[in-house]
Amino acid sequence: MVRILYNKLETSGARRRIGRDAQVEEITQRLDALALLCRKYGLPDDGLLRDAEELRGYHARAAILGGFNAGKSSLLNALAGAYVTRVSLCDETSAPLELFFGTRGVQIVRDESVTRSDPSALRAGGREMEEALMARAALPLPALRELEGVSLLDTPPLAGARAADNPLLAQLVRGADAYILVAGADAPVVTESVSAVLSGLPLSEKPVLAVLTKCDQFSPGDARAIAAYLQESLREQLGLPKLTVCRVSCGEDPDVAPVRDFLRQLQVRSAALARGEAERRLARGAEPLTRYLRERVESSRLLAPELERKADALHEKLERLHGAVDALNDRTRALAMDAAEQAAADCREKLQPLTAPLAYLSLTGQNAAVYADGALRSLLRGEARSRLAPVLNAYEKNLRRLSSLYAPDMPADGALDAEAFAEAAFPGTAEALDIAGSDERDILA
Repeated sequence: MVRILYNKLETSGARRRIGRDAQVEEITQRLDALALLCRKYGLPDDGLLRDAEELRGYHARAAILGGFNAGKSSLLNALAGAYVTRVSLCDETSAPLELFFGTRGVQIVRDESVTRSDPSALRAGGREMEEALMARAALPLPALRELEGVSLLDTPPLAGARAADNPLLAQLVRGADAYILVAGADAPVVTESVSAVLSGLPLSEKPVLAVLTKCDQFSPGDARAIAAYLQESLREQLGLPKLTVCRVSCGEDPDVAPVRDFLRQLQVRSAALARGEAERRLARGAEPLTRYLRERVESSRLLAPELERKADALHEKLERLHGAVDALNDRTRALAMDAAEQAAADCREKLQPLTAPLAYLSLTGQNAAVYADGALRSLLRGEARSRLAPVLNAYEKNLRRLSSLYAPDMPADGALDAEAFAEAAFPGTAEALDIAGSDERDILA
């Protein structure tokens, strides 16, 4: 729930857009493309879209940390050049406030909502801030414009109850890009509880500046001595040998030049920090898709032998089918050749009796064409008769019963010549059979 609320904020107002950097913009576009791929393959894409939006409004964050009444809020107001947040000697800061240059005003995050508010709510505090998890303020202040690209995070006392009860604070602090450790000159002691919280942060990996506030309440010599004592204590407790303590005054005439110089150095590094953050988020965002593709490749590798076996079986079936088709074609060709040979043999057998008469006519100088023409017609007529007669004989008995319908003069019984029967049943058949119009015996004689 905390992570969801953290990302409900308008990221373009929550973190400065430095997407003009070509590399950062390219990475955000890749995140958008990864989101589309994840959506295509049914993978979650909310984190990718959220990361892309946050990168487009990225700020390098400097977290201001310290104990109760150390002067953190006073330092924030001095850096902003205006009275932004309430300063109290009795009440501790209720919720973390992130301040940066912008024009979107104040956003307040609660358990289940993000609402806009007036900057006066930060100064007044009250119930509205008591129930908040954090607030973000994008204000058009000249002092903040000079630090554009950097955000200042004012936090509740590290060892206080409000810090322990706020789950969002630890996430904000641990994700900061730089740390400003604040202690008051009136109480320059780092308690064990505060030291324990600071020891859990990656102080050795990021820029750290120690700040001694309320120095205007002491003489310059005493302030230097207090700063040296604080520096030695922090070095021993946190293991930071190169830690520097600077003295500032946040009163009516504030002097926070060392802190502003520290923030300007962070401002110079903001583009590089944005690129590094973009690369980390891209690598993190690509993990689900990479894992999915790796699983697909692995499953394909496992399925390859099975697919190969199926392909071999299919190839074998195709080979058998080709063999059956070839055999069928060979059988068809053989049958066709057999039929052709049988037809030729029948033709030769039927035409064989005609060879001698034709040869005789040719030798004697007679016209063999008339004989050949009549003989062929006779053969055709005989072939037709041989094919029609069995059919007519098969139906003769039934047709006799229907003689009254077809031919009333047809004899009711007795032998019936097939040709006469055909002519009686189907008028015109005899004429079709007698193609040459002459008797076959005369032609053969």
